[in-house]
Amino acid sequence: MWDDEVDVVCCGLGLGALAAAVAAVDADLDVFVARPGNLSSPESARPGGVVPWLGAGIEDPETREYFDELSADLDALAGSEPDTNLSIRTVGEWTPVTGRGRIAPFYGDRLREWAHRCLVSPYGVLYTRLTDRGTTPMKAASGEEIQVKVVGVLETDQATNPASALSDWLLAQVRERQIPISDNSTLQRIVFEEGEVLGAVIDTADGPLALRARHGVAIATDPHPAGPGAATGPLTEPGRPLQVGLVGYTASRFGRIELLQPETDGARSAFCHSGRNYDGRREPGRSHARRGREMHRYPPFGQ
Repeated sequence: MWDDEVDVVCCGLGLGALAAAVAAVDADLDVFVARPGNLSSPESARPGGVVPWLGAGIEDPETREYFDELSADLDALAGSEPDTNLSIRTVGEWTPVTGRGRIAPFYGDRLREWAHRCLVSPYGVLYTRLTDRGTTPMKAASGEEIQVKVVGVLETDQATNPASALSDWLLAQVRERQIPISDNSTLQRIVFEEGEVLGAVIDTADGPLALRARHGVAIATDPHPAGPGAATGPLTEPGRPLQVGLVGYTASRFGRIELLQPETDGARSAFCHSGRNYDGRREPGRSHARRGREMHRYPPFGQ
């Protein structure tokens, strides 16, 4: 049934798919990246002209039901506008709650709000597996704990739009790591077995490609056209390094690319280590499985 096997399949036009691919390759995982040629077409709208926030254009009933269930309780999505701003968040080191009988609080409603924020953002990503993605707990300015997977450091020599700078930076990281991208390729459907995601079928120029994904599928949120009054956000400060991080919450399938800066207390936070460990000599596009590695030796996605 399967045409090939990889660790992670990354799909979508949004930058979240590229960031997830870079993070996976840095963790020595094998990835397949499928990138559509353009934004969702009008044909992808449902009756009434509503374009789904996730998986627009996918007609497979099982996949459509899976996506719809993920946003079924997000009532506010119906009247939402795309959030095109790239978040720049101040973070610090997370100090775990200690003491007998004390645990960090968990807020279920926060996960609903976070899912909404990721879905309306062109920088969001959905992970089909709730596995350890090698994230580090960090403290947000609000004092809450977030999970961060640092992808690298973005630094510009002139004031520029952060979204444009991020796009150029991510594409440069993809080229540097020689990550192959299947252009003009779209997600046709997710393959399930007894409710578990086993892989995905990708529509390519050469026909459908069935890929088994040992550590799941990462699906970027679709970039929706911004309204005429949409804000563009502040310009980046020349020479000031910012961490590019995939940010999420414990127990959430959703993540989002954000730019991170340490608390200005004169100390260098632990998150300022990108953790890059990719092997530049790795043969691009060649699957680990085809090089004879045993499946049980694969680390969890993100480790």
